[in-house]
Amino acid sequence: MTRSRFLASSMFIALSLAVLTGFVMTLSADDQTIGDVTVTANPESFAGRCPVTIKFTGTIQVLNYPMTFNYQWERSDGAKGQVHVVRVPSAKTKTVTVVDSWKVGSKGQNLQVWEKLRVNCGNTHIVSAPAAASINCR
Repeated sequence: MTRSRFLASSMFIALSLAVLTGFVMTLSADDQTIGDVTVTANPESFAGRCPVTIKFTGTIQVLNYPMTFNYQWERSDGAKGQVHVVRVPSAKTKTVTVVDSWKVGSKGQNLQVWEKLRVNCGNTHIVSAPAAASINCR
């Protein structure tokens, strides 16, 4: 028997045994996929009394199920939020929305701030484009 026939026969036997014994194969973390990761800031522009709270909303597109991923917020002052773990059990969830708020600014400051979202799933690492906000404190 040639090597390729032997390998094919071995795989057929292994799959047959898996079916007969009820063994269920699941995707490893490396096979799980996430799609686009986007972030928006609200408000994008502010002028008034400070501090002001800027709300950042992230949207993570989920492509395969079930899956588990983690995310972390990063912001322009160098701070990083805690790592959050999300489990998506089924296709009922096509997108996951996450929110972070940042209270920033003091009288007389003019600031440009941003936050971005880092998402990790197995060997997939996606970082969103930053969502920026312009702040003019009076």
